[in-house]
Amino acid sequence: MSNPSDAYEDEAADARPRLSRRGWILVVAGLTVLVAIAAWFGLAQASQPVRWQDVGFDPISATEADVTFDVFLYTDQPVTCYVHALNVQYAEVGVGEIEVDPADGAQQRFTVPIPTVEQANSALVRYCSPTP
Repeated sequence: MSNPSDAYEDEAADARPRLSRRGWILVVAGLTVLVAIAAWFGLAQASQPVRWQDVGFDPISATEADVTFDVFLYTDQPVTCYVHALNVQYAEVGVGEIEVDPADGAQQRFTVPIPTVEQANSALVRYCSPTP
């Protein structure tokens, strides 16, 4: 016959040991490093002079596709955005570029026609960068 103290001992035998002071220090240090890395990545993204967001595309024909995207400017200098169209195998079938003037506003939407050599399956912004 078992008594209540035997049940407590069985439960205590399966319990995990508590973290030592050194263990807690390592956990807190690790979390601090992770938060610092996340903050660093966040600040690096926030300091970009320009960012963009693809909105959509329209395959007009086998020789043309339109790409629509938003540009967000954080600089006073002109920006060039490079766009490309891809086929079903993700091969590049067309390219284009557009100059963005910051005098037209900090947030702008563009629809750019891209001439293609075959039917495009998608079209998007490759990148935007300040014009040298």
